[in-house]
Amino acid sequence: MKFAEAAIDRDQINLIPTTLSDLIPEHHPIRLLDELLGRLDWSGFQEDYRVEKRGRPPLPPRILATVWVYAHFRRVRSSRQLEYQLSTNIEFMWLAHGHRIDHSTLAGFRKHQEKALKEIHRDLIQLVKDLGVIKIAELYVDGTRIGADSSRSRTMTAEKATKLLGFIQSEIDNYMQQVAAADQIDELCDDGTSGEQLPEHLDTLHKRKEELEAILQKCHEMDEIRRKQGIDPKKNPFQLPLNDQDSRILPSKEGGYRPNYTPIIGVEGDLGLIVSATIINSVNEQDYLVGMVDEVEQNFGVTVDIVGADAAYSTGTNISELEAERGKDFLSPHRNGDPVEENPAIRDEPSQPVADADLDHLPTDRGVFSSEAFVYEEENDRYYCPQGRTLDLAYTETRTQGGGQQVKRTIYQSPDCGGCPLVTRCRGDKNHKNGRRVTRDEHEKLRAAHREKMSSEDAKQRYGKRFSIGERPFAQIKRGFRGASISDARSEVGFQRIHADDPCSQPAPHHELLR
Repeated sequence: MKFAEAAIDRDQINLIPTTLSDLIPEHHPIRLLDELLGRLDWSGFQEDYRVEKRGRPPLPPRILATVWVYAHFRRVRSSRQLEYQLSTNIEFMWLAHGHRIDHSTLAGFRKHQEKALKEIHRDLIQLVKDLGVIKIAELYVDGTRIGADSSRSRTMTAEKATKLLGFIQSEIDNYMQQVAAADQIDELCDDGTSGEQLPEHLDTLHKRKEELEAILQKCHEMDEIRRKQGIDPKKNPFQLPLNDQDSRILPSKEGGYRPNYTPIIGVEGDLGLIVSATIINSVNEQDYLVGMVDEVEQNFGVTVDIVGADAAYSTGTNISELEAERGKDFLSPHRNGDPVEENPAIRDEPSQPVADADLDHLPTDRGVFSSEAFVYEEENDRYYCPQGRTLDLAYTETRTQGGGQQVKRTIYQSPDCGGCPLVTRCRGDKNHKNGRRVTRDEHEKLRAAHREKMSSEDAKQRYGKRFSIGERPFAQIKRGFRGASISDARSEVGFQRIHADDPCSQPAPHHELLR
């Protein structure tokens, strides 16, 4: 059988030379990337460059920054991998103008120019906006859950830390008793070690004790925060992941609990480019929505008119701030869906019980009557239960949310549920000593009006844009490192800090180039 011969002789000399540009297709994305980056101001990079007369001139910062941005697109995450690409991949050769850059130079540039590198994404978005391609009048926000580099089983509570500290202290005391029993401490430690140094075993115990004391302090601080949030630390103590202590035990998208982070992104509505990104270590992503809107408006000098987010973001605080106070079109469905069309709880005389035939149609939550089964009487500031009994004002409180917002809540309580024929359908524990409670916060009216708005076909149609625009970035990003954890996400998405008030400025170059 005759096979095809080699298309090119490896040792054949070409009479007509080929340029690097000839090897890059005309519409290749790196040409657009190179052109866009060429329009940016690079003075921020050059300020940190040292000017020396000796040796070779430094590489232009634009070249180093460009190859790193394109490396993200190609999922090249280490400086050594990038060094290899620069010597073997014609795309990287073209971007680097043929420069052979070693890994130490690449790593040093990324380390020392971290802040300036983050600004590249913001500058590119601003450039695209100035060209009239996008307006950033619409902002769609979405969050997800990404696993931390820590095991679910390797966690520490305050109780565990206290027990371990007691054990280590006992070990230290026993060791010191052995030292005291010796005639001379010099004879005990005469193994060539300086007398000014602790014996290795004792030194290790002291270091472990210091580490545990720091862990115990953090556990106590977090338990105190949980106590203020109404969580009993004795029944549900804070668990600190040992391998990644910035992460928290959070519910996973796949089910169950494990050390997780919650990255949040905001995309504009024209091309779906990411214009804001941050990462938090809690599930309260809704508390950071207003801050992301403020950040986008401040960074790009725009006014966001439409804000879209899923049902988790339709809190009273967000509705009040965005819709009532700022007049923005906030598209976020109610957590419980559209209003109940025929709610038997709404009756002409709320002091009378709901008809027996209608009891099965009352709104429920987790198997018992929900707050929608209770009718609020504004004139007397009280609720009526399905049995017609009153729930009077018990007390008011102010709760601080994850983002720092404070919300005033009023708790209404029945004086007595004893003898009520509906107690098994109204209470999880029919033998509970206190009467049924219903909570109403200061945004209840706004929330009801917003729920009515989102039930309209027009609002649902406009909200539908969020599915294709707002959720696509995480889908594309996760597809590139399925099964990986937060370290890969930080590299891919650009999240550098776990701090909601310091969102990153260079999120998802991979996603941006795909767009």
